[in-house]
Amino acid sequence: MTPQWRGLVNGTVIYIALGIVALCFVVCISKPNKPLYTVSVILTTVCTWLLWACCYMSQMYPILYPMLGAAPGDGHGGGDHSAVDPHNTGH
Repeated sequence: MTPQWRGLVNGTVIYIALGIVALCFVVCISKPNKPLYTVSVILTTVCTWLLWACCYMSQMYPILYPMLGAAPGDGHGGGDHSAVDPHNTGH
């Protein structure tokens, strides 16, 4: 397993452990809406894990890379905006 995937696996294990702890907490407390609380805890754990996993993996293999050496507004990059420039006379 590569080091970058180790973080994803460790985070997943932590999410599973926290989900089990939260589920045990809900099951141990006697409430009239225990099934609703159980489903809420499970869905919350899965949805927050999915959000975290997507963010983590997008940082592992980014689609967009930063352009080194080109500062914003220095005249390099950005493409040709003459088609949308209202002050462009075409010269």
